[in-house]
Amino acid sequence: MVTLRSQTKRTRQIEWENDNPDRISELPEEIITHILSSLPIKRMVSTSVLAKQWRYRWTSVPVIDFHSLGSRYVSEARRPKRINAYMDFVDRVLSFHQDNNSIKKFSLNFDGLFDASRVQGWISNVLIRHKVEELVLIAPIPITFHPFIFTCESLTLLQLHMDCNLHLPESVSFPKLKILRLGVLLENEQFIHMLLSSSPILEELSLRVSFWKIQQLSIFGSNMKRLFIQNAMHKYFDIQINAPNLQSFKYSSMLARDFVSQRFSTLLDAEIIIQRSAGNGETGDQLRCSVTKLFHSVSHVKYIKISEYGLKFLTYQDHFLKSLSPFYNLIHLEVTTAASHFGGGFHDEVILPCWTVETLYKFLHVSPNLESLIFVDGFCDYEAYPSDEWSLDLVPHCLLRHLKSIEFRGCFWNQAEKDLVRLFLKNANVLQTVPGLNKLATTSPPAWIPNSIVTGISYLASDITKLDTAPKVSRVLT
Repeated sequence: MVTLRSQTKRTRQIEWENDNPDRISELPEEIITHILSSLPIKRMVSTSVLAKQWRYRWTSVPVIDFHSLGSRYVSEARRPKRINAYMDFVDRVLSFHQDNNSIKKFSLNFDGLFDASRVQGWISNVLIRHKVEELVLIAPIPITFHPFIFTCESLTLLQLHMDCNLHLPESVSFPKLKILRLGVLLENEQFIHMLLSSSPILEELSLRVSFWKIQQLSIFGSNMKRLFIQNAMHKYFDIQINAPNLQSFKYSSMLARDFVSQRFSTLLDAEIIIQRSAGNGETGDQLRCSVTKLFHSVSHVKYIKISEYGLKFLTYQDHFLKSLSPFYNLIHLEVTTAASHFGGGFHDEVILPCWTVETLYKFLHVSPNLESLIFVDGFCDYEAYPSDEWSLDLVPHCLLRHLKSIEFRGCFWNQAEKDLVRLFLKNANVLQTVPGLNKLATTSPPAWIPNSIVTGISYLASDITKLDTAPKVSRVLT
């Protein structure tokens, strides 16, 4: 009877396998490895139960990511036990990687309950034995790393988010490092200088500062292509940048007291998200000088995203159009709020104030070849800001010759926004698309949009993006 049942079970299994072939195992090895490397570590290990040939397949994956502690929602009383079990799990996973150089990327998220000696052992293992190329360490606690981590010749990517002051040894050397991402406290001006001086081929620097004590930040690198500075919220600091081959630049912080750099002639995209000035007490001359230098350095850019304060500080210039360098290469512009970028905790408007439009139109005068404009956030209504700037004495060149697309995201479609749309439609001669206009969908087109604009448009459609208008919109509007 037992034998018969076993045969029947085996027959059913064979029939099921014939009806449901294992197509994943038939994939090329590099695709299987890529799929496994994208899974959370526990899911990746659990694939060992799928079939006999899968039992140790996960051990050949060169990516080990212990990014999640798995105890975020565990009570404080149970956390130590869960952390101990997690550390044992890390030990077991690493024990299966016996071959040298079998780990290329190692990520670890740990806290104060972890055994520091075991953490040091894991890091030494992947650096010395496996010569790991990408190392990501995230911890909210101070930790003293073995000096070897700062002289590792195999590292191409180093990401450290410690929320503490990180001390460097006397000897630092990263001959192959191309990407450096730091989330640390900055208390020593030599900290960044030592890291950059020791990374001759560095291409990307991402600096997220949780606490800032230094007076000057100096960034340099002849091979640097991407530079991201975030959360610089310290009062009265200066920034100096020497990166002649920079291609991508993001600055999301308070406006520095002084900004010194050459013009980035190779820059392709930039993001200038200014929350407010660093000292909150600078004069208009100081703000004008600093913001002018900042925008002058990115004037070769093709794509840019600017917050409302970035535009506001530009208005402190006495002769806006003469003092600001023209953005001849700019073809795409996004306007957003600082509050939507930084999140809660600030007193800034979470919607764009109406005064943004006045400065924006001035900026359009120095962007003669702009083709695309996006409003990421909605505007205040007239109840908060009176509108006496919704007119154009001189239409920017880009509206007459080049602007083809205007997109409105996050709009409330209050009267101020409707008037803004009308103003653009009235003056943009070659406008082709207005993505986001479908949010005005009603049973009948709003009366404030001229009939010549709504011709051929279905306002009930879910994906209205085209305006069926005459080639020159301004000629058919009254």
